[in-house]
Amino acid sequence: MVVIPLQQRSYNPLPFVLLIILVVFGSPFPTLADDAARKMREADSHFNRGEYLEALADYQEVLEQAKSGDHQPKSLMMSATIYSTFLKDHDSALALYSQVRAKYPGSVYEADALFQTAMIQYEKGRYGEASRLFTLYLQKFPYGSRRDVAAFMRDASDHPLGEADRKAREQATRQDRGDAIRVLVLENAGEIRVDSSSRIEVRNPSGNALLSTIAPLQETRIRFDGGLLLVGGRPYPLTECLLAAEQGGKLRVNGTLYRGAWKIAVTREGRLVAYNLVDLEAYLYGVVPKEMPPAWPDEALKAQAVVSRTFALYQKEVNSTRDYDISASTASQVYGGVAAETDRTRRAVDATRGRILLYGGRPALTYFHANSGGVTEDARHVWRVAIPYLQSISDEPSARAPGGSWAAFLTFQQIRDTLHRNGVRVGDIRAIEPASVSPSGRVTKVRIEHSSGTTVISGNQFRTMTDPSAVKSTLFKAGTAAGGIRFEGRGAGHGVGLSQWGARMMAEGGSPYREILLHYYRGLELNEEVVKVRR
Repeated sequence: MVVIPLQQRSYNPLPFVLLIILVVFGSPFPTLADDAARKMREADSHFNRGEYLEALADYQEVLEQAKSGDHQPKSLMMSATIYSTFLKDHDSALALYSQVRAKYPGSVYEADALFQTAMIQYEKGRYGEASRLFTLYLQKFPYGSRRDVAAFMRDASDHPLGEADRKAREQATRQDRGDAIRVLVLENAGEIRVDSSSRIEVRNPSGNALLSTIAPLQETRIRFDGGLLLVGGRPYPLTECLLAAEQGGKLRVNGTLYRGAWKIAVTREGRLVAYNLVDLEAYLYGVVPKEMPPAWPDEALKAQAVVSRTFALYQKEVNSTRDYDISASTASQVYGGVAAETDRTRRAVDATRGRILLYGGRPALTYFHANSGGVTEDARHVWRVAIPYLQSISDEPSARAPGGSWAAFLTFQQIRDTLHRNGVRVGDIRAIEPASVSPSGRVTKVRIEHSSGTTVISGNQFRTMTDPSAVKSTLFKAGTAAGGIRFEGRGAGHGVGLSQWGARMMAEGGSPYREILLHYYRGLELNEEVVKVRR
């Protein structure tokens, strides 16, 4: 990208005019620092929505930019947090925290990195090292924001729980949370409408006090106004409440019927969010038919059920400190409640009840997509993180799927407008071409030549920011045409993990769901016994 230089010339008014423009209106074109700030905002937004791998890719891109110094420590810290909390890769997290401690001594970043390093050592059972690090934190940062917790954890490290006590505490935690999964269904709502064929109980946030009841078939509106939560017009000095239909009845929320109970909460901005608290298997009843056509072969539907169950359990384990485990949108898995359920997809869920894919004894991160186009992608080429069981493999079943090839044309103006709406500022586009390609043939970087310079973004970002319904995957070739770009490609989606069309083709060829799963997730184990939701 180009910043117009202000050249000092005698009696030439142009530099002063340009200076005034820059001061009053800001730079007409983005600088590298602006791009880093935009990327940080995107990363933080992904992280807040629970899209951790997308956030990690953005944080890593910020770290690679030469003029992003102000954002580097936070990017390192957030990357380490994702590795530790979401990916359970403690070694990579420790390496990043070590970089922070070396680069930013005496800062709040060093304090947080030191504390988190100590916590990881404690979690790994290295109590002597954990005690040393907590002591070091207290010595270096006696007024640090985590000094009380550090002192407590130092004592816990010096007197660790015995194995029996530790297991008892873990069991108590699992019992407290139960088998329900917390699904974010509505957010930023001004009003929420609820009704049920059964009587609805309205309770306080802890659930131990009955506030009121709602008669069967009576639609009730919930709002927040004047610091009070209004339920059917009745005011309560609360920012949260729980709703549940009696005798396991179903609730209709904003016109859609769901199983399970509900938590309604108020945001800082005074808007409403709604979480469906539902049994895992009942949740899957509303997921599988939204993620895969119910008319597809039974074995493909069973494979989808296992993949979605495993994905949900993984999210539940890593999101224990968040307000919800998983969202009902494409950011996680699409969830449609009772309205989406079909007999065939319910049978697929029931036939695989409790079955999940394991890696190292824990639920795996089972990403999936529509069609690989004949070869799946390695996760590191999409999100910059290597996951052993999400590697690129030859996928002949997907290559045989109907409609796997596609073509699209986008004008330069269309591309520029959509990029602008997503915060990427470019001038008049002159050319677009792949800047790098992965071994699977997918475009990992796109170079955009325009009137104000050159902009490079990831292939996945280019696809999702422009028109993912037209540019269906990054497995494409592009050529300049009159006023735009002509794309020719294969497959649909990011290409990582299970290909749903590939699963269909394998099922039609007689493959059982177990064979389908182990084709796409190499090195994983499919458990053979029913498991409980674990915490």
